[in-house]
Amino acid sequence: MPKAPKKKIGVSPARVDRNLQSKIKTVDRWPVIAPLVILAMTLVCYGTAMTSDGTSILWDAADYYQVVQHYFSQEIHAGRIPFWSPYPWSGYPFIADPQVGAWYPLNWPFFLIGVSPHALVTEHWLHSFLACLGAYFLAWRLLRHRQAAVLAGLCYGLSGFYMGHSALTTIIQVAAWMPWLLLLFDLAWESHAMRYTILGGLAAGTMILAGHFQTILYSFLALGLFAVARISMEPRRWLQAFGIALAIPVIGTCISAIGTGPGLELAVNSVRAGVMAVTHSEGVIPIAALATLVDPDFYGVLSGNYHGPVDITEFYFYSGILLVPLAIFGLRDRRLRIMGLLLIVPTIWYAMGQSAGLYLLIARLPGFSSIRAPVNIWFLPTLALALLAGAGLVALTRKWPVHWLPLAVLAFFCADLFYHQSATNPLAYSRQSYDELYGSKEELFRQAVVNGLPPLTRFDGIEFLASFGPMSHFLDQRTEVTYGYGPLKLARYSDFVLAMMSNPALRKDLNVSRWLDGRTGDVHILADPLPRANFPKELVAVKTEEESRRRLASLDPTRQALVPEGTNVITQDPRATADVAEFTPGHYRIRYQCATPSLLRVGNAYFPGWTARRTAKTGAQDLPVLPVDHALLGVVVPAGNGDLALDYHSTYFVPAALTSLVSLLVCAGLLGLFWRPRFPQANQ
Repeated sequence: MPKAPKKKIGVSPARVDRNLQSKIKTVDRWPVIAPLVILAMTLVCYGTAMTSDGTSILWDAADYYQVVQHYFSQEIHAGRIPFWSPYPWSGYPFIADPQVGAWYPLNWPFFLIGVSPHALVTEHWLHSFLACLGAYFLAWRLLRHRQAAVLAGLCYGLSGFYMGHSALTTIIQVAAWMPWLLLLFDLAWESHAMRYTILGGLAAGTMILAGHFQTILYSFLALGLFAVARISMEPRRWLQAFGIALAIPVIGTCISAIGTGPGLELAVNSVRAGVMAVTHSEGVIPIAALATLVDPDFYGVLSGNYHGPVDITEFYFYSGILLVPLAIFGLRDRRLRIMGLLLIVPTIWYAMGQSAGLYLLIARLPGFSSIRAPVNIWFLPTLALALLAGAGLVALTRKWPVHWLPLAVLAFFCADLFYHQSATNPLAYSRQSYDELYGSKEELFRQAVVNGLPPLTRFDGIEFLASFGPMSHFLDQRTEVTYGYGPLKLARYSDFVLAMMSNPALRKDLNVSRWLDGRTGDVHILADPLPRANFPKELVAVKTEEESRRRLASLDPTRQALVPEGTNVITQDPRATADVAEFTPGHYRIRYQCATPSLLRVGNAYFPGWTARRTAKTGAQDLPVLPVDHALLGVVVPAGNGDLALDYHSTYFVPAALTSLVSLLVCAGLLGLFWRPRFPQANQ
C-alpha cells in the first residue's frame, strides 16, 4: 500500500505572498511618508510664528529684510523697478544690493502678495522645508534608508544654525540650496553628467540670486570638499569630478548675472571693498561653543541668561541631544566618514580664526579676503553631522535589528527639535507682536520728523538708529535721511558722513533741515540748508580722491565746492540760479540760469550710472556727471537758460540681464538635447 505524502510544515504560499505584499506596501509608503513628516515638522516648528499675532520677527529680519522686501514689493505694485532709492544714505542704488533679493525667484510670490512680518516668517519656513528636503534626498542617496534620511533632513533644516540665523533671511535662503548642489553633483558624477551639471548650475544660479555672498562662497567650498571626498573613492575620475564641481558655479554665475553684475559694481564702490578679513578677529568659534552641540543652554540662550560671545545668533549649534553620539557611530561608514570629516575638520579649523592658523591662509584667497565672521560657515559641519547621524542610525539598526527602533529614534528627534528649536527657543521668533516692538516708535518718527520735514530736505540721524522703529524705518516712511542700514554703504559717502561729525557745516551740503542729537535724543531744526540744486560760489580743484577726503574737514559748502582737477570752469557765475522742477526716485529735472558756464551741484550721493542731459532752445546736449565735494553729484552746465535732466541708469543691468537670459536659453536648449525620455519598446 503506497504511503501518503508527508505534509510540509511551514507557512502556506498564500500567507507568504500576503506577508511579502504587506512588506512591499510598507516600504513603498515611505517615499510619500518621508516628505510629509518633514513638511509636518517644519510647519509645527514655524506655525506659531507664521500665524500668531502675538509673535514677531527679530533683529535684522525686522530691521532690514522685511522692510526692504516690503519696499520693493510696493514699488513693483506701483509699476516701478527701484533701481535707485532716494531715502537711505542721501540716495542709493537699491536693487543693486544683492541682499534685497530682487531677482531671487522664491521671493517673487511674496513680492506679489505683499511682504508682511508674518510673510517673511513664511519665507523662512519655506527655506527650512527646502533645506530639510535637500538634506533628506542627499542622505537617501548616500544611505538608502528612509527613516535615517528623514532624520538627517530634520537635523539640517531645523538645526541650531537655522534657528540662530532666523533673523538673517538671505543666509538661510542660501544655506537651503547647499544640499541640493551636493546632490546634483553626485547625480552628475554617477550618470547623465551633462543633465545634472546643468541642473546644478540652475540651482547655483538661484542660490546666488538670494544674495548673501559669504554663504554662497561657503556653499561652493562645500561643493569642492564633496568633490574631493568623491575623488578619494575613485581617484581615476578626478578630472571629471573637478570639471563638474567647477562647471556648476560657473553656470550659476552666468545665470545670476542680472543680480551679480550690478551687485559687483556696488560692492566695488562700497565700504566692503576696503574690508580685509585678516584684520578681523570677531565671529570666530571658541572651543567652548562646541558644547552647545549637546547642551542647548550652555550659553544661557534658552534660559534668557546669555553669557556667550557678543553675537547671540552665531553660537547656537544644537541639533538634537543624540546628534553627536549617532554621528560618531556613523563614522563606521567609510564613504560617509571621508565626506563628513572633510566638511567638518577644515571648516571648524578655519572658523576658529586667526589663532588657529588656517584662517590666516584662507583669508588671503580671492573672495575670502573680504568676508568676516567665519563662524557663519557652521552650516557645512551641520550638514556633515546630520548625514553622519543618519549613517549612525543605519548602523544602529543593523546592530540591533528591531523594526520599531528607527521610528522611535526619529520620534525622539522630532520631539527634541520641536521643544528646543521652537517651543522654548527665543532665537526662533519674538514672543511679542510687531506692533508692540515697533509700532509706537514708528509713530514717534512720523510726529518728530516726517510731519515737519520740508520737501527736498533730509533728516540727519546716527547709524543703527533704533529709536524710530526698524533701523530701515526711512523706507517704510518714504523719508530722505543721511544714514542707512546695510553692509554696502557707498565708500565716498561714508567718508563724507565721517567728516560731517567734525565739520557739521557739511549737513547743509546734504540739504539737512532736521538733525538728531545722539547724546540727548533731541531733534533740532537747521534753518538754512542749501537747496537740493545750487551753484557754489567758488571751486576748489583736488587732484586725488585722498585729497578731496582730507579737504572735507575744512570745507564750507555755502561758499566752496571740491571738484576734480581739470574741471572746465573758468569762473562761476555768482548770480546763477537753479530750481528742482521735478523729482522722483532716480530722476531730477532742474531749471537753471547762468551767465557763464558754471558747475551745478546736486545734493545727491554720487554713483556711476548718473547721466545728465541739458535741453534748451538751441537743442539737447549730454553732459558728464562729476563727483563734487567728494561724494555728491555735479554737472558743468553751459551758459544761458535750460532744463537739466539727471537720471540714474544702472551701468551693468542691461548687459547682465541679457547674460542671464542667454544663459537660461542655452541651459534650456542643452537640457532639451540631453534629456531624452526613454519609451518602452513595442513588443515584436
